Amino acid sequence: MRFIYVYDPLCGWCYGFTPVVMQFQQLHSGTMEFDILSGGMIVGDNRHPFSTMTAYIQREHTNVEEMTGVKFGSAFLEKLLPSEEIMDSEKPSVALTVFKTYEPENAISFAHDMQHALNYDGLSLNLDHTYRKLVRKYGLPEDEFIDRLHDERLRYETNQEFQLVHNWGITGFPAAILDTGKQLYLCARGYTPLDRLQQTVDNIIEESNRL
Repeated sequence: MRFIYVYDPLCGWCYGFTPVVMQFQQLHSGTMEFDILSGGMIVGDNRHPFSTMTAYIQREHTNVEEMTGVKFGSAFLEKLLPSEEIMDSEKPSVALTVFKTYEPENAISFAHDMQHALNYDGLSLNLDHTYRKLVRKYGLPEDEFIDRLHDERLRYETNQEFQLVHNWGITGFPAAILDTGKQLYLCARGYTPLDRLQQTVDNIIEESNRL
């Protein structure tokens, strides 16, 4: 069994769902493989300043907080959000690709670290310096990580990941897929509480065992 979490680093609802996935991973780490893929929500011509989303996010973030329990920090809401900083999913997605070459088992945790850095600490995910701080927690070689963050091969791999997600027909985030070895099943679309996620996965496994 392989659980595939499909997310985007700039997605607010993903920020709320990642802790659920982390709990699910802790519960099933011995019996299930876990992977995380980046969906490429805001790339290429879709890139735009945070300020263009200020009104929407100021309304929506309270819904995310109430439903998921995560908190958005004042540094994000009052400084980064109204700024002309460009929203771009590519660099943090490449950072996740780089991280997976070191510690794939901790990739979901690292994804949440990036989300927290953005949505609570108000740090730019476009800056190399942000990643130096994040990888320090894992004891990774900072200079090497930053060099690889600019590696065209890893950028290409990341964009291939975007294409894979698109080919699966996933255009909204977060989402999760359970690979039973026989078939891929969509087990979460949008934020899903832990108990509902567990029930869905249990139902899929039961159905798969009958096939």
